[in-house]
Amino acid sequence: MSTLQASGFGQIPPEGGLLRNDAVRKMEIGTVISDTLGNSYRYVQASEALFKGGLVTAVAKAAWATAILVDGAITVAAATNKVHVDAFLVDRTANELRGYWVSIAAAESTNTASNGRAYRIKSHEAFDFSASTEGDIFLEDNVGEEWANDDPLLIYNPYLMENTDAGTEIIMGVGICTIDAGSYGFVQIGGHCSAVYCGGTTSAAIVANEPIVPGATVTADTIAGAGIGMAGSTETDIMEAALSPVIALQALAADTAGYVEAFIKGLV
Repeated sequence: MSTLQASGFGQIPPEGGLLRNDAVRKMEIGTVISDTLGNSYRYVQASEALFKGGLVTAVAKAAWATAILVDGAITVAAATNKVHVDAFLVDRTANELRGYWVSIAAAESTNTASNGRAYRIKSHEAFDFSASTEGDIFLEDNVGEEWANDDPLLIYNPYLMENTDAGTEIIMGVGICTIDAGSYGFVQIGGHCSAVYCGGTTSAAIVANEPIVPGATVTADTIAGAGIGMAGSTETDIMEAALSPVIALQALAADTAGYVEAFIKGLV
């Protein structure tokens, strides 16, 4: 029987185990938990309801950005990790966004050389929109570029997950239980996976020892998050195999829905 151990951020294995649907975040976002069998899991937030066996991918950055403004210019010479900000539009408790990332909003900065560089949030003050829109954010690294006063920033969560719904999306994990929209829990990112949901009435067959890829289309018979088998030329198969980290350990007939065992090549 395997036991859990945590890696990163100095976390301890979670009380209550891996099958979680936390309405309130219980640990650092992105925390990786592994067991003694080599299976690994990441603590994420669900942007929509995730389910057992479903393939998940990260929500596009533009969809999970919140704009705030730098209050006071920052220079490289200042060698500071403190950023004073304003224009918060919602209340935030102290350190609610710890572990999230911040960067200059692309194509909006007064200093275009700063666009897109990201810094991880170490801590921050509470923001009470009704009383004050200003406060300090502390980063894990010093700001290594010029940030001008009123430059718009993005604060975002790289581990905000949704179900795959296109063949071109990158698989970033497999659901191990239901996680409600907005809630937190674990998805599997490595090792033996007992259940990957696959198929539908228009799906390619799952072949043992070959990759499972996201369904290219979503219809009433092929739900978001379902995997399908590879179909196409040898060249296409090779490309799909290179992109997919999920390898089927058993077969499933074409145009059939069900669960298959799989092996997940380690995801970062």
